[in-house]
Amino acid sequence: MYLFHIVRGMVYAPVQWTLVFIRHRDLFKEFFSREIHGRFAGSIGGPLWLLITPLSQILVYSFVFSVVLKIRLPRQEVGTDSFVLFLLAGLFPWMAFSEGLTRCTGILIENANIITKVVLPIELLPMVGLSGIFFVNGVGMAIFVAYLVWAGFISWAWLWLPVLILLFFLFTVGLAALLSALCVFLRDTQQLLPIIIFIWFYLTPIIYPVSMIPSQFRVYLFFNPVFPFIKLFQQTLLHQTMDPELLAIAAVWTLISLLGGTFFFERLRHSFADVL
Repeated sequence: MYLFHIVRGMVYAPVQWTLVFIRHRDLFKEFFSREIHGRFAGSIGGPLWLLITPLSQILVYSFVFSVVLKIRLPRQEVGTDSFVLFLLAGLFPWMAFSEGLTRCTGILIENANIITKVVLPIELLPMVGLSGIFFVNGVGMAIFVAYLVWAGFISWAWLWLPVLILLFFLFTVGLAALLSALCVFLRDTQQLLPIIIFIWFYLTPIIYPVSMIPSQFRVYLFFNPVFPFIKLFQQTLLHQTMDPELLAIAAVWTLISLLGGTFFFERLRHSFADVL
């Protein structure tokens, strides 16, 4: 009976978050607007930084890896011999993921005064923080994709990109919900997360192709929940193919993250005000 309640709660939690988003979409839009404008408040460049930052990253990486180091990759494996294109195809999604988790982990503590004094659908807070980060990094990704179009990489496989982005966003929502709730009770989460993200980055094939990993260790890649997403971005953008098995694995990880993370958040939410 207890197991039944757990399963029912896990199924209901993401439904609850969806309903909150639908009912309070106007409030979400207001919070989202503040989140974006707040990033550039008081700066001279304003929204131009959305373009300047990713452009500078692309130019620096291009110079270092193409002109100075002149790194080349096996085209047959990754779809291009350019290390820069391979790197950026995985790096922009990773930055959205890692920065989103970092932003959302302490977001409930950051808004403690609002949570304890105002009746607020607090599920919106992680979603707003994460949406802002994905939007900002999405601009960089859009610039990169535009360059790929100019370079002739566009294909019908790109029609899967919206599905892939949505799955990756929902996967990150689940982790953001879990970490934001956990951080309320375990403040060390904010200090521990950057260490985990640093290790996680190098365990994910972003700066190296899978072929460089010794064969006996490759099986462990499938225990890395970010791996199928990064591989799919690289594969779709550069190799112009979509692996249905990897997509299925990514969907399973998304379901696990979303069900588990939102359920954990909902179980603890009634204690937030007491601790904050």
